[in-house]
Amino acid sequence: MDKIYYKELIEKYFDGNITDAEIKELSDWIKNDRHLQNWWEEEFSKSDAGINPVLRDKLFARIKEQTQGKEQTQGKEETQGKEKPRTIRMNPWKWAAAIVLPICIAFFTYYLIDSSQTVGAPFIVKADKGDKATIELPDGTNVVLNSASQLSYLNNFGENVRRVQLNGEAYFKVAHDEKHAFIVQVGDLEVKVLGTSFNVSAYEDAKDVTVVLLEGKVGVYAQKTSHIMKPGDKIEYNKATHKITATQVHPSDYIEWTKGNIYFEKESLENIMKTLSRIYDVEIRFDSNKLPNEYFTGTIPGGGIQNALNILMLTSPFYYEMDGSVIVLKEK
Repeated sequence: MDKIYYKELIEKYFDGNITDAEIKELSDWIKNDRHLQNWWEEEFSKSDAGINPVLRDKLFARIKEQTQGKEQTQGKEETQGKEKPRTIRMNPWKWAAAIVLPICIAFFTYYLIDSSQTVGAPFIVKADKGDKATIELPDGTNVVLNSASQLSYLNNFGENVRRVQLNGEAYFKVAHDEKHAFIVQVGDLEVKVLGTSFNVSAYEDAKDVTVVLLEGKVGVYAQKTSHIMKPGDKIEYNKATHKITATQVHPSDYIEWTKGNIYFEKESLENIMKTLSRIYDVEIRFDSNKLPNEYFTGTIPGGGIQNALNILMLTSPFYYEMDGSVIVLKEK
């Protein structure tokens, strides 16, 4: 099979969408050391197939570490236990630290290493719509998850690097450790730090990933582009074009949500209503083609969906009605 096929399998693994059959197929290919070393280093690294270099280097390092000198029989492969990742859903506004419990299974466990050296399946923490959650990671890093957000990491967190995957929005206050970088993975974008505080917004339905740095120094890395941030920087990474744009902002505005407030900067009503819908777990519809393109800048204090809509109506030409459980926005 060609390199594009294996590239797709590798990216499916890092996205968490790979099947057991594909895991076996990829791991069987990996076991061929000559194929791995020659094809990977000499061909794949200069391939025009477009694989993210971050994923390429990361997987190659892991392969070398985990396959060196390790052989398994087929019987051992077949007897490896399989467990589903464990998920914690945090209750609304309960700012309690989540106790980290390692869960056992991993990509390479089944086919490459013995059970005593399991990498581990993701440990997942979720905040549902209308909820928020705080987490203390094993290294002492504090994370606040916004509504409809998910954070995951493996039980080898901190052995070489401190890597987490984020879907949604989170504020990080990273414990300093100069020997172990802290990496937030968002698709093909990496935010890499040693010890600092920053905010990442990376919802699936948003066209951009936004990173705002409050303290310290952060490196942001993606396909063919990177940016070193300083305090007060805001970067927006366009998922479609893979381009990064940087601006200076008041960073504290972007963590108002951790206090129950919501800050918007030149944001369309369409995106504002998506945010309010996610935060308050309500359905909002427009009864106008013009309203979604109205813009608003400001901070909306907590107090419920009606309070938020009433504040927005002071500067935006709409009113709202209830249609059962649905909020309908109408043009004035």
